[in-house]
Amino acid sequence: MTFATSYSYSDRSIFDLKTLLEALRFIIVNSILAFIFLFLIIEEFEWVIFSSREEIKDKVVDDSSWNLKTLI
Repeated sequence: MTFATSYSYSDRSIFDLKTLLEALRFIIVNSILAFIFLFLIIEEFEWVIFSSREEIKDKVVDDSSWNLKTLI
C-alpha cells in the first residue's frame, strides 16, 4: 500500500455539519413522537379512571380490517 492510495483518518472531520444536523433532526423528531405518545397514554389512563368512577360500560365493536378476530 502506498501513501497515494491509503486513507488518512485525520483528514476527515468526525463532527461535520451534515452529521450534526442529522443527529439534531433525529432527536427532535423522536422527542415530538414521544411527547405525542405520552399524551395518548395519559388519555387512555384518564379514560379508564373516569369510566370506572362513573361506572360507564362501553361496548366497543371493531370492524376494521386489522382486527385480530377477523384476521384469524
